[in-house]
Order: sequence, then structure tokens, then C-alpha cells
Amino acid sequence: MLSKKLFLSSATFFVLVSLPFISSVGASSVMWTKHYGGADEEVAYSLVVTSDGGYVLAGYTTSSENNDVWLVKTDANGNVEWNQTYGGPYNEKAYCLVETSDGGYAIAGKTTAFDRDGDFWLVKTDEHGIIPEFPSWTPLLIMLIAVVALVLSYRRSICKRNNNMKNQ
Repeated sequence: MLSKKLFLSSATFFVLVSLPFISSVGASSVMWTKHYGGADEEVAYSLVVTSDGGYVLAGYTTSSENNDVWLVKTDANGNVEWNQTYGGPYNEKAYCLVETSDGGYAIAGKTTAFDRDGDFWLVKTDEHGIIPEFPSWTPLLIMLIAVVALVLSYRRSICKRNNNMKNQ
């Protein structure tokens, strides 16, 4: 019975002495905190750890007239490396984000650009958050104008030849 009391007393003493050390370890577990945004509402719905050890957050900002998707890339310490917004005169929000195999990002969200109630919206960016440009329509437009000019020129020459044959 004495050994049982001694054990319980020792265990209680150990727990009471260890408690301040345990709580101080838990209190120091926050490495850093950061906030992003300004005076308007900014909300992050998704976060991924990137292949370079940093983070990317996706959500939305109300810093323009409407909600726009907001993508923020940070380093491992939470310092902003770059940020991009996507959207226009309608409401867009990002709800999910993944890093793609090419180092870019795919963002799933919602837009009201086509339907007032909203539609799914998928945005693919490069590693800097830039949406790659569509191929330029300028060469196609120049080719189209050249073809139309050639067709019109050919038709005129045929009409002239036919008119010359009739007049002879």
C-alpha cells in the first residue's frame, strides 16, 4: 500500500512540475502570422504548399467594384512574392486551388459573367499567376483580308474579261 501511495505521489508531483514546461512548448508553436489585404474584404478559401516550400492562397477581393478572384503567392515565411486578380465587371470567387505539374496553378471557382446565378469557373495560370495569352488573331485577320482582296481582284478581272468578250 505504501508503494502505491508513493507511486501516486511521485506521478502527481511529476505532472505538476512538468505542466509549466508542457504549456510553454505549446505556446511557442506559432512560427509566424501574416495578414493580406487592405481596407476592403479579402477572403481566402484555399491554400496549397508549393513545390518551392512557399504557399499560394486563393479566394476573392472586393477591392474593385465587384468580387474578383485573388491569388497570392508567398515564400516559406509568408512574405508576398506576387499576387494576381482575375475577373471583370461581374462577381468571381475562387474556392479551390491546386499546383499543376507544370508549376502553374488551376483555380476552381464561380463567375456570374454568363449567368446571374453563377457558373463554375476554371482558371489555369503559369507559375507566376499569369493566364497565358491566346494566340494573336492579327496574323489570321491579315490572311483573311488578303484572301478576300485576292478573291475580289480575281472576280473583277473575270468580270472585265467577260465584258470585253461581249463588246467584241
